[in-house]
Amino acid sequence: WIMKKIIALLLVSALLAACSGVPDNKEIETMVRASLLTDGLDDLFTMENFAKTNGFRESDNVYIVDVEYELVFQKSFIDVVKEIREDPTGPQYGMFGSKFILTAIQSNFGQFEAGDRIQKTDKVTLHKTEKGWQLAE
Repeated sequence: WIMKKIIALLLVSALLAACSGVPDNKEIETMVRASLLTDGLDDLFTMENFAKTNGFRESDNVYIVDVEYELVFQKSFIDVVKEIREDPTGPQYGMFGSKFILTAIQSNFGQFEAGDRIQKTDKVTLHKTEKGWQLAE
C-alpha cells in the first residue's frame, strides 16, 4: 500500500513538472541563435559553446534565463568595411544602412580579425504564448 502511494506521488510530481514546461536548453539556444544571427550577421560571426547558466520563472508565462556563449568572427572588421564600400546598398547586413552598421559593429566589437572569439553573457526573457515559448524582443 505504501509503495503504491509513493509511486502515485512520483507520477503526480513528474506530471506537474512536465506541465510547468519551461523550454529546454536546446530550445533556448535555438531562440537566442535565431535572434543573434539575423540581418546578415550570420555572415559576420557564428555562435559556439552555448550554455544556460541559470533560469527562473517570473510567472507562469515568463521565464528569465542567464546564458553564455562565444561569438566567433568569420571575417575581419577591415573585410566588412571593404564589402560595404564595394556595395553599400547590397543585401549584406540586412536592413541596416552601411554607415549605421559599421558604427554599430565597431562600437559593439571594436577592431577584430577572422577567428577572434568574444565571450558573451546575456539575460533573456521568454514568454509563453499559444504557440509555445518565444524570445522577448
